[in-house]
Amino acid sequence: MKKFSAGLQELTILETEKIRVTRYSEFLLLYLENLNFSQQIICDFGCGTGVLGIYAAKRGAQLVTGFDIDPDAIDLSKENIEINDCFNFQPHPIGNSVIDETYDFIISNPASLPTVKASGKEFFSGGIYGIDMIQDLFDFSAQHLKKDGRLFFLQTSLSSINKAANYAHDKGFNYKIIGVFQTEIRDHYQEFWHRVEHNQRTGDAHFVEINGVHSEIVYLVEAKYRERP
Repeated sequence: MKKFSAGLQELTILETEKIRVTRYSEFLLLYLENLNFSQQIICDFGCGTGVLGIYAAKRGAQLVTGFDIDPDAIDLSKENIEINDCFNFQPHPIGNSVIDETYDFIISNPASLPTVKASGKEFFSGGIYGIDMIQDLFDFSAQHLKKDGRLFFLQTSLSSINKAANYAHDKGFNYKIIGVFQTEIRDHYQEFWHRVEHNQRTGDAHFVEINGVHSEIVYLVEAKYRERP
């Protein structure tokens, strides 16, 4: 269980070994303090623990819908919704849902580490360039983001920023980095570090090394529909 303050909101979030509130999510929560959620229709894409959607719900959103491919994440989100008493947040398994809603904001902390999916590791697997779920996010947003809506998500520099930005452009979106933070790379990343090093040589991954310590840069991205000429 994790207890922390997000703006004026006190949140209590249950975690599991597989599904947890990451440093990335905490960084995104800091930015979300600047958004006006009052009476907005919100989507938490890849909701995990539900922390982003719970925060939006407690900030006055009219309705929050969460989606995740993992049934364990849906169950955990429901537990956290009950603990935090915000029943205008409804999580659903994305594979079994008929989605006819459009959203003012879509918020997401997608898996974006450059590694293929393996049993028990799906929560951080983003494919060989780290952008598989980001592509899914833009596919979803192209269908369900309102024309004046905004998408906010996080992407690590260990994944391909260029490929993600190009995919966003192809889907009709601007890709704009609006915030960054640097964080030390954790030991469990070593199991796919060979992929990071390969992607670095091709320009599809970047990291900082100072005195033998490796750090990644995490980007906060805002995407909106491009204005048509």
